[in-house]
Amino acid sequence: MISKHPRAAALAWLAICLLLAATLAALLPKATINSSVLALLPEQTMGDIPADLQQGFMQRLDRQMVWLVSAGEEDNPQVAAWTLQQLQRLAILQNVRGPVDASTQQAWGKFAWQHRNAMIDPATRARLQNGGGAQGDWVLGQLYSAFAGVSGQEMANDPLLLVRGAQLAMQQNSGRLGLSQGWLTTTDKQGRVWYFLHAELNGNSFDMQQSHAVVTQLAALKSRLNEKYPQARLLSRGTVYFSDFASQQAKHDVSTLGVATIIGVLLLVFSVFRSPRPLLLCALSVGIGALAGVTITLLIFGELHLMTLVMSLSIVGISADYTLYYLTERMVHGAESTPSQSLSKVIRALLLALGTTAIAWLIMVLAPFPGIRQLAVFAAVGLAASCLTVICWYPLLVKGLPVRPVPLLALMGRWLVSWRRTPKIRIGLPLLVALMSAVGLARLHVDDNISQLQALPPALLAQEKQIAQLTGQGAEQTWMVVYGETPEQALQRLETLAPALAKAKARQWLTHYRLLPISSLAQQQRDNQLLKRAAPGVMAQLRQAGVALAEPDLSPMTLTPEQWLASPNSEGWRLLWLSVSAGRSGVLVPVEGVKNSAALAGLAKSLPGVSWIDRKATFDQLFSFYRMLLGWLLAAALAAIALSYMLRLGLRQGAIGVLPSVLSLGGGLAALSLSGHSLNLFSLLALVLVLGIGINYTLFFSNPRGTPITSLLAVTLAMMTTLLTLGMLVFSSTQAIASFGIVLCSGIFTAFLLAPLALPPKRKK
Repeated sequence: MISKHPRAAALAWLAICLLLAATLAALLPKATINSSVLALLPEQTMGDIPADLQQGFMQRLDRQMVWLVSAGEEDNPQVAAWTLQQLQRLAILQNVRGPVDASTQQAWGKFAWQHRNAMIDPATRARLQNGGGAQGDWVLGQLYSAFAGVSGQEMANDPLLLVRGAQLAMQQNSGRLGLSQGWLTTTDKQGRVWYFLHAELNGNSFDMQQSHAVVTQLAALKSRLNEKYPQARLLSRGTVYFSDFASQQAKHDVSTLGVATIIGVLLLVFSVFRSPRPLLLCALSVGIGALAGVTITLLIFGELHLMTLVMSLSIVGISADYTLYYLTERMVHGAESTPSQSLSKVIRALLLALGTTAIAWLIMVLAPFPGIRQLAVFAAVGLAASCLTVICWYPLLVKGLPVRPVPLLALMGRWLVSWRRTPKIRIGLPLLVALMSAVGLARLHVDDNISQLQALPPALLAQEKQIAQLTGQGAEQTWMVVYGETPEQALQRLETLAPALAKAKARQWLTHYRLLPISSLAQQQRDNQLLKRAAPGVMAQLRQAGVALAEPDLSPMTLTPEQWLASPNSEGWRLLWLSVSAGRSGVLVPVEGVKNSAALAGLAKSLPGVSWIDRKATFDQLFSFYRMLLGWLLAAALAAIALSYMLRLGLRQGAIGVLPSVLSLGGGLAALSLSGHSLNLFSLLALVLVLGIGINYTLFFSNPRGTPITSLLAVTLAMMTTLLTLGMLVFSSTQAIASFGIVLCSGIFTAFLLAPLALPPKRKK
């Protein structure tokens, strides 16, 4: 129908393109370009906790920044003070914390004393049981210890030493950090003193532009520090460092590989057609595809990720295939066929190729990566628009295109003759590929470890390890999350979890955990009753030891989370508490040294309002699930393709026609294995594209209206442009992307190599 009414089809497609352009013009003022690296990762998951708490905790945790600064062998607090002053001047940081001044310490002590009856720690609570005899012994031990430093004023104001007990419990939770002249400090094995500094990013740590600005300014600060104090050392920790490293590495890969890709494709097309018009026609189809892809992606997602635009370079070679196939037909047979007749010969193959490739991209919508979902929609729509541009416009635009002899005609002719007449090629080559595939598949192993996504820089990993050793606080992203509809419910659930965690530690499921040092109102009431029962016995024990003191104040000293968060006593703990709309609240319980994640997950499930979070294990499980899902979808797609071939070509010829697709998948996996990489979700995504792109080659060869030499030239050009675009991924410095490129290159080259198997049987004259 299109070939019979080319002008009508051209006008209709022009109207659609103008509508797309108008829609894009309307969307652009409101459209946002998302440059967050977080959008390229699987969607955040923190178990079953409410989404608002999940998002709040993740954003807060990823904004944290920590520094340890040392003056060198000779301790000098001025180095830390100068560093603190420089950090406070940076607008990119907020809540920059250093030493605790005298007034803050006084306010801390006053608040702790005013609420001492409400802030009883678990150890004191245990000593108060059974009449308080253990608490009396402990108070006397503190009083007569040469190192405790209990003053007469402290005993007079707090005869049960409740404030001291709570303070000692909090110090045990602070790792290896101690208080010195108001600073949190730690000492390494060489005796160097390190000062602890803390701040939050004033924005999103995953914003590419902002994260690079942060890292650049902090690097400049470190340089100034080393100039002023040559012996000083500064260690840093923060998500922003890893985010910036990933984004800068991706930018470098794309800028280097993208330029090489475009230059390579342009040189290839010009060398074959020896005319600038094919270059312009390729640019036109790719441009219309980009217009449609951007417009539809914005309509569906409401935004466009920066990396979607950058990665769209990878579909340049694929969208150019349709143009190259039609232009090749015109270059070879233009003297004997009209543009419409040429289109009639290739249109069926073009539409079949478009359908298989678009389906392959749309399968990627199932991937758990928002960025890849955008790219899949962008690619499917863009390829469809590129193909329709060829079908609707090019019969009118190629008039007068020079007819040229087929490049390397003799060589390609011998290759086709070999496939038809030489059993060593027609039978031996597929058998050789099958044998190599079997060897590679036998060595293939599966690894769903998310750490493969990024090869982290040794310098950052060394700093992380050193900070963990100095502070006793690792960077493991493992937590229990306790939540409730009210702050009181959240705290009561936390108190239910505490004894279960103690048992888990005794069973060596973990080595350490931190509990928020605040009790629920119900627990405060029970503690007050416990105090009233135990205080007389403790005071009698003190009097027997000759310590005469006034009776302690046992009145309720109610403490709410709001009061505690507003006080200096919550400094260093506020990160673990979050309240959102309608009073819903959550508490983080950091867990370190996890040795049995599955058991801790089971523990969390047994308690209401408790979730076990192991971000790495969660992502690994997510990768495994989607890898298996894509594997089944790939098998189903291959079965559907085989069935369609057999129904269309017959059982024998259909089986032969689908063989290149099967062996291309095996070849891709074999190359992955033999290159030392493992099978993961990204490998399966690459196989989806190998199947969708590689089947185009067999479709071009099996086209009964085409000529083998034209098909071979078109397929060769398509393969070369695809390898020039997607193949550049092999040289990426990111392991996951490099393995993705290895599977694509080897699989697509195998599909190209074996595509002549799909040649229809030679018709008898």
